[in-house]
Amino acid sequence: MTGLREEGVVWLEEAVRECAAAKLLLQHSIYNLAAFHSHRAAEKALKSLFYLFLRREPPKWHNLLELYRELRGAGVELSPELVDGLAVLTKYYATSRYPDAAGGPPSELFTRREAEYAVGVAAEVVRLAALAYGREASC
Repeated sequence: MTGLREEGVVWLEEAVRECAAAKLLLQHSIYNLAAFHSHRAAEKALKSLFYLFLRREPPKWHNLLELYRELRGAGVELSPELVDGLAVLTKYYATSRYPDAAGGPPSELFTRREAEYAVGVAAEVVRLAALAYGREASC
């Protein structure tokens, strides 16, 4: 059986992989899925911090702002710009995948600029989570 810290590291490592996938998708101009995997990377990075700061499993929801609110109560602080980025990524969770949520085919609606922004936000959240674990991580 692994400890809470070790479980958090597993989540962090998965966040790094999601972020790397987002970057590859961006390089291949698959912008909607780059945005989606950016959300997943940020979500897993935030959830890794539940093990470290709250000493418990993370909740099962996908709203990044709500995850951050719980972490903030435990002393995790992000810049206002990064919190704004979490809000954007939360919107991308559904709109990057579902035509009915996006108002059309997500593969046609997402722009390079949106995907670059999403990957940048995710990369910073992953980097900060890794620092909390005393690690360096980039994607």
